[in-house]
Order: sequence, then structure tokens, then C-alpha cells
Amino acid sequence: MMELRIVYHGLGMAGKTTNLEKLKEIYSGNVYERFHQQTSEGRTVYLDVLTLKLKTKIEGLELLISLFTTPGQKRFSLLRPWLFGHTSSVVFVFDSTRSIEENLESFQEIGNSKVVVVQANKRDVEGAIPLEDIKRAFADYPVIPATAKEGIGVVETFKEAVRLALEHDRKVYRTS
Repeated sequence: MMELRIVYHGLGMAGKTTNLEKLKEIYSGNVYERFHQQTSEGRTVYLDVLTLKLKTKIEGLELLISLFTTPGQKRFSLLRPWLFGHTSSVVFVFDSTRSIEENLESFQEIGNSKVVVVQANKRDVEGAIPLEDIKRAFADYPVIPATAKEGIGVVETFKEAVRLALEHDRKVYRTS
């Protein structure tokens, strides 16, 4: 069994936990473990963890995929570098209702992570930053439009993060 760790990162309230909640619903028969604690306002305390046990269609690989959210609150920011250093891929949840500059500042925390997927979330909100502007700002990464609360773009983002992580791992094994 191959293990992957995918970290969902972004500004507080960008939709990181919502992504994990939707994936838990969609893959309910494959949930191996779930940890989630939140405040009365719906904010995540510390971090979320969802572990899925899945079989890929490619080569029939069995995967144990642990999904983590980074804490959006600054007081827990010391945990983020450790998470980024121990991950197979990162999903950056871009909050389309906040400025590109704010999102880029949060994105820079990822550092030198090699495998990144950008999810342009909250596409349903009036006044959302145009998708083309987001794609231009993140030209080096795949950008997937989403409305996580409706489940739109959630699976596509997840599958792309898994695909890129597996592709990256294969390259690493071939060169070592």
C-alpha cells in the first residue's frame, strides 16, 4: 500500500475544511479516519485530518491518502512549515472573494513544495476575482475553478493533487 499526504492550504475561511467535508461525503465508503474540531463560529481549531483508503484504476494501486488542512489562524502558523515538509502535494485553496495579493501572501508560506494545485474557490460569489486573473497569477500551476460548498471542483482538485503526487513520486524513484 502506498501512502500519500496532501495538505490543503489557504487563508482562513477559504474553504479548506469544506473540501474535506465534501470528500468525506463523496468517498464515505472509503473513510479510514477523520479528525475535526471547530469553534462555535465554524472555524477549525488546530487542523483537520481525513484519511481515505482508495484503489486507483491505474495499475490497481491501493492508496492510503491522508488529507490535512493547515490552520488558517495565525496563532497556529508554526505548524505549517512542518506540514509542507512532509507532504506529497499541496492544494492551495484560493479565496476568490479576497484580493490576489492576500492570497499570494498565504501561498508564499508553501515555500519550495514541488507539487501544487490551485483551487479557485467561491466561484459562485458575486464580485469574485475573474478566473483569468487567478490563472495569470498562478501561471506555473494547474488552476481548478470550484464552489466547494456545492461540491463543484472538489473531486477534480483532489484527483489532480493525487495524480501529480504519484507522477512526482515516480520521477523521484526513477532518478534515485
